[in-house]
Amino acid sequence: MKAMSVSVHKPPAPDEQPRGDGADLIKNVDDLAAMLRVLADPTRIRLIEALERNGRSTVSALTSVLPVSQQSVSHQLAILRGAGFVSSRREGVWVHYELRDWTGPWLLHQLADGLQR
Repeated sequence: MKAMSVSVHKPPAPDEQPRGDGADLIKNVDDLAAMLRVLADPTRIRLIEALERNGRSTVSALTSVLPVSQQSVSHQLAILRGAGFVSSRREGVWVHYELRDWTGPWLLHQLADGLQR
């Protein structure tokens, strides 16, 4: 039987802590706020759910399962793609979209679970 090696990460001592001006924290907060703004739209939430459930899809396929126009689906996918949640790939005349970053769906599930309690 092989021995398992376990590494334990020890946090730095207080006098070894990096001394920054808080810019990293502010950047992370700004990034989080930007991500939440992208996820704060019902159509985008529905698109993420549809892509999570159905996998790779075209605008036409997504339009058929959502109560919005094709133009709206395209516009919201562009926003999701710009934020890095969705990727697109052209195959002939079709453009297929799929989830690229699973942070969005995970966060949506966590928030929904919290609201149900």
